Amino acid sequence: MLHSRIHPLKFIAKPHSTVYIKREDELGFGMSGTKLRKYESLMAHIKELSIQHAVLIGGAYSNNIVGLTQLLIERGITPHLLLRGDHPPYCKGNFLLTSLLVPTSQITWIPRADWDQVTSRAQALVQSFPTGSAILIPEGACMVEALPGSLTLGEDIVRNEQAHHLGFEHIFIEAGTGLAAIGLMVGLAIHARNPHIHIVLLALTQQEFLERLQEFYQQLLPTMKEPIVWERLVEKLHFYTPTTAQSFGSTNHQVFETMIQVSRQDGILTDPVYTAKLLFMAKQIILTTSDVLGNILVIHGGGGLGMMGFQDQLAKQLRQS
Repeated sequence: MLHSRIHPLKFIAKPHSTVYIKREDELGFGMSGTKLRKYESLMAHIKELSIQHAVLIGGAYSNNIVGLTQLLIERGITPHLLLRGDHPPYCKGNFLLTSLLVPTSQITWIPRADWDQVTSRAQALVQSFPTGSAILIPEGACMVEALPGSLTLGEDIVRNEQAHHLGFEHIFIEAGTGLAAIGLMVGLAIHARNPHIHIVLLALTQQEFLERLQEFYQQLLPTMKEPIVWERLVEKLHFYTPTTAQSFGSTNHQVFETMIQVSRQDGILTDPVYTAKLLFMAKQIILTTSDVLGNILVIHGGGGLGMMGFQDQLAKQLRQS
């Protein structure tokens, strides 16, 4: 099982509380820990099926596309990408790395106006290959085959608690597709841990997240030795939307200032799309909510690749700081 460490965080300080950060970022540069976890079970599933082609859906600058493509090529599986965009974007950031990995002949651009058709387009591409030789991997690899790997996040936190002789009353995590947050919740519940889970919704609404959680819960239920009660699973969930740079993937001076402060106070490099936005929100919530006390954990699920393509904006912020 993948294991990442925890340590106290100086960026958020509150009386009668200790805020820790879980360093999922240290599990890999090309792929951050929360993604590595879901890839672990997904790649085992792909190997079992003897897959030769994988059709991936995502944005041009997707961390998931870059990370998963590396693993597929390593295993001799040909990636075929359906990327969102009216035309190839400027070759920078993650798209620069994707272009290193995948030739243009294996990339199909889907106009934003037609993005609602991307799944049917992807399914048609899968069916164009010999039966059983291809698989469709949706945006963010949010699929039940990736869930067993995601469950290890909750298990690993229990291991952190035991090693440090503490229990977390509150855990903060962001949600893009929501798979890491779902894995966290269910993984903790399997180990009879039921802290407050604070989820910063970056790309989903609360209703969409709960619907996705319900879908995975129903698929997992028959496999559980001791079924998790739905009401207990969701009773301590708290949802938030970002109060700054609200659109998914958007950034601004507050996000970059958070990156700078965390770097200088804690020596941690964060990305502006996921972890910096989570830390900005977590600080607001923790300092303004009276009953968020005790041992608190923030999941650093972003990675080094998340900083790609933001050099100019970050440099501008540094000149002003």
